[in-house]
Amino acid sequence: MLLEGKNIDFKYGNEIIFKDFSFELNEGEKLVLKGESGSGKSTLFRLILGFEHPNNGEFLYNGSILKNDTLKSFRKETAWLPQDLNIGNGSVKEVIEYPFQFKSSSVEKPDPATIKNLLIDLRLESSILEKSFSDLSTGQRQRIGILICILMNKPLMLLDEPTSALDRESKVKLADLLLNSDRTILSTSHDPFWVERCDRIIEIQPN
Repeated sequence: MLLEGKNIDFKYGNEIIFKDFSFELNEGEKLVLKGESGSGKSTLFRLILGFEHPNNGEFLYNGSILKNDTLKSFRKETAWLPQDLNIGNGSVKEVIEYPFQFKSSSVEKPDPATIKNLLIDLRLESSILEKSFSDLSTGQRQRIGILICILMNKPLMLLDEPTSALDRESKVKLADLLLNSDRTILSTSHDPFWVERCDRIIEIQPN
């Protein structure tokens, strides 16, 4: 078992978001958490990553409870795509290269050919590298975020609504690139195109 959530309870004020919620993710699996907006899907990622804390329950990675040092190690082994991607105002090339400047990144700075090939896979022109990231459309930002997640080559990818701003052809390309690989992916979605192509579905019901 790579990642587990056990009996998670969480609420904002008096609003119950999760009540006794559990899940298991196996290595190499593509598990999707399905639910409508407001069901807590994005909140669950923030809980897993330790940005929020459950009222009860715990998360485990490779059998170890995620807290303190184990949580720090987990973050280093995880590539996270938030739904609202806002990662800087520099050029797209600078934004792509930024995560690889840190010692915590176990991956060397990607070479231009690798970046160019991924841009093609994601239906993006290489000229986008010189554009300001803040000027991109939501769908372009989403695909650049996915490209960065792929380049980081981490054991686990957390993808929050990865197809929400993509057209069908881009969705097909993305599914071919990620869902036909040996990557371990935990995603959230209410897009039937993505949901139906994942290995397993857990439906999150609003409380």
